[in-house]
Amino acid sequence: MTSDGLGRYDTLFEDFLVNIALTQTQSKLIDDTLSGAISLFMSNYDDLDVYAQGSYATGTIVKPLTANQSKTGIAGEYDIDIVLERETWGGAVDALSSVKNILTKEYINKIDDKEHESCERVYHSKDTSTDVLFHADYVPIKSQLYGAFRYVAHRSDDNWAKSDTKRLKEWFLKYASDKPFIQAVIVILKRIRDYAGLTDKIPSICIMAITCDGYRQGQSYTEDLIMAIQKIVDIFSKPYHQIVIRIPTIDENLAMKIKDTDCDAIKTVFQNCLSALKDEFIAKDVPDLDRVKEYLSDDFPGNLSNYPECLEPLRKRDWGIELDGSLKIKDIKEDNRNASSMKNKIYYRFIGKGKSLRFVASTDYKKSKYGIRWQVLNADGSDDRRGSLFEAKSKGGGKNSNEFINHETESYDGLHWIKYFIYEKKTHKVVEIGKKFHVEVEL
Repeated sequence: MTSDGLGRYDTLFEDFLVNIALTQTQSKLIDDTLSGAISLFMSNYDDLDVYAQGSYATGTIVKPLTANQSKTGIAGEYDIDIVLERETWGGAVDALSSVKNILTKEYINKIDDKEHESCERVYHSKDTSTDVLFHADYVPIKSQLYGAFRYVAHRSDDNWAKSDTKRLKEWFLKYASDKPFIQAVIVILKRIRDYAGLTDKIPSICIMAITCDGYRQGQSYTEDLIMAIQKIVDIFSKPYHQIVIRIPTIDENLAMKIKDTDCDAIKTVFQNCLSALKDEFIAKDVPDLDRVKEYLSDDFPGNLSNYPECLEPLRKRDWGIELDGSLKIKDIKEDNRNASSMKNKIYYRFIGKGKSLRFVASTDYKKSKYGIRWQVLNADGSDDRRGSLFEAKSKGGGKNSNEFINHETESYDGLHWIKYFIYEKKTHKVVEIGKKFHVEVEL
């Protein structure tokens, strides 16, 4: 298969991204923690700026592995880096101690006893069903000249080191603004890293830097991912002293954050993943998705028949998946008062041709800022399987003035489904997806 034909698999990658995006519950916990930090520290300091940095702030955070998914049996963690910026911080160690004292009064036994170089850590939550941990790192930042210069605390030598993650966040978001799929590539690479047990061996900032360096958007998620992994393999195929990883706004070689002894493991994992992707998606007409899942995790779809070629990928319209924790997955309402039988809220079964159905999506969006498209997949064997994205239809078959209500008339025997995608018009990122609503027809 040529690179042009790899778009055939975009629908699989889109579902994969939905599966590894931060959940609404996890996102809310992060937002609540940030709000709590603002209230807590602003009540102690009147010259403080509190904001998020890191993966959550750049929309590149990946949902952590559960204990069952992890190859070690140890669940992953997700976090937020909360910056506490002041010009009036004293010494670096004193600043860290002051932060810890405030946190201790509020969180008592949740404070991490381990001393971290540049932050104080609080373990806020553990999901009892998955063992996934959530923590927040509270990072004092010393600024000068109204934010012209920023420095992070170094505990080991009681010193402030130059570091401007705020400027990095601003740079990346601007860089990514016209690259709708770069965040997705970074998130997938981080999932590959975590699933291979390399979380502590290659920092997220290094993955971001490698991806951004010379980034060129391909024709599909598969092509994007193969190109990005090839860059990682090329970098870690060099002798350690020749490895250079840089990103704008940071004046250091990020390769220094990686141990010499870990480079071979990083290269081997990504080389094997690269071989698997090329073998299954390029060399074969029908890929073995189980082999792909060995590297991308069991969150990757496993049944190709669920993704026929007639399904139109979002990417075909230059739409990406919102990965900043705000993506919503909602039920579709089938609003037919004369429904003959309803198995549950996402499955409707009836007998007879010509049944009129009315599907209702979320209505919490302003039409001036958001658009919606619907998607129907008719039963296998139907004269018209459909699969393309379309604007809502009225009961008579024309365009519906209310885009969030779609009318269908059943014509084919078998099992069908319908879903919807709500996207932000400015960013072309999908912010809400309607769960598949299945309709079974017996003629």
